[in-house]
Amino acid sequence: MLKVATDYAQSIVDGRRPSGKWIYAAAKRFLADLERADIYFDAAESERMGAFFGELTLIGDSTGEPFALAPWQQWAISNLYCWRNTDDNERRVSNGLLQVGRGNGKTTLMAGLCLYDLLSGSGKRVHCVANRVEQGEILLDTAREMAKGLGDRLKTFQFTLEDRDHDCIMSVLPCKASSLDGLTPSLWIADEAAEFKGRFLSKLVSAGAKRKSCLGVIISTPADNPDGIYHEKVTHAEAILRGDIVDDSTVAMLYGIDAGDSLEDEEGWLKANPGAEYGQPAVKSIRRAWTSAKTTPMGRSEFARYNCCRMTDSTGGWLDMSLWPAPTEIDWESLRGRPAWVGLDLSKSLDMTAVVIAVPLEDGAVALRGHYWWPDADVKQRELDYRLPVRTWALDGHIELTPGRDIDYHAVLAKLVEIAGFFSVQTIAFDRWGSTFFAESCVNEGLPLATYSQGIATMGPGCQLWQQYWVGNRLRVGNDPVLRNACRTAIPIRDSNGNIKIDKRIKSTIIDPLVAAIMALHAWGGEARSVYEEA
Repeated sequence: MLKVATDYAQSIVDGRRPSGKWIYAAAKRFLADLERADIYFDAAESERMGAFFGELTLIGDSTGEPFALAPWQQWAISNLYCWRNTDDNERRVSNGLLQVGRGNGKTTLMAGLCLYDLLSGSGKRVHCVANRVEQGEILLDTAREMAKGLGDRLKTFQFTLEDRDHDCIMSVLPCKASSLDGLTPSLWIADEAAEFKGRFLSKLVSAGAKRKSCLGVIISTPADNPDGIYHEKVTHAEAILRGDIVDDSTVAMLYGIDAGDSLEDEEGWLKANPGAEYGQPAVKSIRRAWTSAKTTPMGRSEFARYNCCRMTDSTGGWLDMSLWPAPTEIDWESLRGRPAWVGLDLSKSLDMTAVVIAVPLEDGAVALRGHYWWPDADVKQRELDYRLPVRTWALDGHIELTPGRDIDYHAVLAKLVEIAGFFSVQTIAFDRWGSTFFAESCVNEGLPLATYSQGIATMGPGCQLWQQYWVGNRLRVGNDPVLRNACRTAIPIRDSNGNIKIDKRIKSTIIDPLVAAIMALHAWGGEARSVYEEA
């Protein structure tokens, strides 16, 4: 299997097989690692694996046929399982990441790897981890069927596959914190990990530390949320493949099209679907999927994610996230004393409060700066519900968590007074349905508060102005993942005249930062007077 894996990697590097940049980097890393003295590739282990897979039988359209591993599959599993450290002969890799398009048989491949590990010694604990038990059972049931050709050594139960003579168990686990209690895996597979909620994936990775040798493999298509833990894992993997960091314990194989590739380029599809060369999936089935998907923004987004393995911010919502302003370092000190307009979206209980400052610049662009507050009550649960790294944002200074279930308006008022002392604040646009007491407090502080209706008659022109500056690349935003998330998840509601008001894609999303930003931009009014200014 070493020769096949090496030839496959070489064909990627030589350009004989189409590949995205991350698979190209992974192939180069594989070939370079073969030349290292501190690690070695266990060729004997790889041959045992190849022979073992040949004893397994496939299911589905190929039921009963022997599992003949394709070259990309031989490269993938040997890359995960067969590297060893020279000094102690222990397995080198403890964390694997395989990202590949739907229909390439990654679940079947991992089912075979689970069986191999399960039957490779005593005391093995193999776990299929998924968002729902039913999803994890797919991998377990696949392993059950594939193992029928191995004799009666394994006994099947509802949620387990067991070799009781050698104290080996393969089981299904849901991605809940309680699943990790007492967990000592020899191998775990996190299936479609991009869908996992909260920080469970990080905790799962640390669970393997209890064993001398544990391999955890994340298999998934890309996430639709650039703020989740799965995307953090992908970002870490990309840094390894770029050579920015050294992490011998992690092997990543990120199939997918490149950023500049067109979704309709059939040759590009092969970058995300290495199995298409062997008919799994068939190119014609990918072509049908594209024909069905290309007519709608949501369809194109899903095709990019599931069939082309390209993470996209587009959710079929209002804003084209490919136009998100490139993060720029804004010298705020140089803008001290400048005229500024502020949007204020006050929260209800357990909701976010957002303050966004808009400062017009000489080049016609507008610099935006956001300040956000969220109650810390039930923050762990809300991270799960919203699938947002709220506490990470707080640690990084992007959001302030306030004690209790409500926002402390005194903190918001203090921030507005601070802003007024730094900029020449012209207007603070404030939702007219907001707190009367808070409004009175602002007026008492001499702040230029002006009511702003969030109805479609006012928000419509505000949203139109925002769109103009968005598509015209005239917004300047620093590192603001909170505002980015709001832009990504907002959807438009249109009236009969085509006016737009933004809403949430689903309840568990935040759009308050975007609402405040639109209010701030609209309060200024752009190059021409706005409806809000004329009101």
